[in-house]
Amino acid sequence: MLFKDCLCFQVGRIARKMTRVTRERLAPYGLTTTQFFLLTALYEEDGIPISALAQKVALDKATLTGLLDRLERDGLTERKADPDDRRAIRVYLTPKAESVRVKLTELYHQNNGMFLSLLTSEERDVFERAVAKLEKADLRRDWILMSKSGQEGELNVP
Repeated sequence: MLFKDCLCFQVGRIARKMTRVTRERLAPYGLTTTQFFLLTALYEEDGIPISALAQKVALDKATLTGLLDRLERDGLTERKADPDDRRAIRVYLTPKAESVRVKLTELYHQNNGMFLSLLTSEERDVFERAVAKLEKADLRRDWILMSKSGQEGELNVP
């Protein structure tokens, strides 16, 4: 298999291309793409527990904490103790974040629409099914099962 045919490389290259376009559109707001997606997730569900937010945006808690520190520093979010569970912390949008909600939500839909418009309806269906299948896969378990069955190829790295 040629390097250019590696699925991991192809997906990464496309993700970088999409991120570059998104980053350019976010420049006027002073947000990174990850901060943008965090705000978008909070626009859907304000006051979400940190653990649920981490799962929703597919980040580990340590990475999320650093991102929330910056969003809080910039006056966009705040963390508050859960009134029903003293051990849990919830993340809330501030009035500053609410003031850009319409523009950022519009940017989100325009960006997503632009990328999806490059695909036919059939291509979009196939793409969404393939992404869903890869997201559901337990890649570590599947790799171990493939290794045990001898399907991993000839590479034996200690």
